[in-house]
Order: sequence, then C-alpha cells, then structure tokens
Amino acid sequence: MSLDEPFNDLPLADWVPTAQRHRADGYRLVQMTGTARPDSFEIMISYDKEYRCTNYRTQVPRDKPDLPSLSGIFPAAFTYENELKDLFGLEVPGLTLDYGGNFLRTKQKIPFSGSVTVKQEKAKPAAARKDAAGATASDTPGPEG
Repeated sequence: MSLDEPFNDLPLADWVPTAQRHRADGYRLVQMTGTARPDSFEIMISYDKEYRCTNYRTQVPRDKPDLPSLSGIFPAAFTYENELKDLFGLEVPGLTLDYGGNFLRTKQKIPFSGSVTVKQEKAKPAAARKDAAGATASDTPGPEG
C-alpha cells in the first residue's frame, strides 16, 4: 500500500515555528536527514500523528550552513542534529546536547561537505526500463507454458 505523503517545501525561516506547531498539535518527530546539493544542503524532516506522516524539506545555504535546533522542542532531535553537524558541517544553534563534531566516527571529517556534481543520466530505451522495473505478473508465463 502506498500513501500519498509528499515532501512539502519549507522556508528555513519557518523551520522552528513549524516544529512548534506540530508539537502543540500532538505530532511526534519521526526522522531528520540531509543530502548535499550544489548550492545548499537539503534537510528533510518528518512528523507523525495517527500513523500519517507530514514531510518537509528545507534548503540550508552552503555559504551560511546554520540550521536552528529543534532539540528544545523535540528532545530526540539532538541525535539527528549531531549527525547533520558531523556529516555536512552544519552549525546548529541552540542544540541542547552538542557532541562537538564527535557524534559519529567517520574516516573523513565532515564527509558530505565537499562539492557536488550533478550528472544527467542518458535516457534508457523502453526495454531497459522494463527490465529494471522487473517483470509483472502478465509478463510471466503461467504453468501451461
């Protein structure tokens, strides 16, 4: 079963007020993660209430990588925020429990802070897309051959 739970764009200025609103409305924090983009770090967050997720993504500029902490609103956010610091080099003002860049052990300090190159994949022929998606029941021969 697939639910329609898209990621909604969230301005960075609305990061904390949105968390406060969700907390007041009885939501719980589900996850927070990030990915490096050429000009920003994209941070995704999900809240849940009654088995329905509300998902957001915000852009943190590379030239000012500050993400206000949500750990004062959702205490468990400190784990995600320390990971974001260690992996992307984000500053997280207001972090309630700050490991100072030593939360994760990585071979390389701040491994995802470097430059990002976006590659465009060439379009695959229809037959290759079908093979990649896997065979459907109608593509598979039955017991009669």
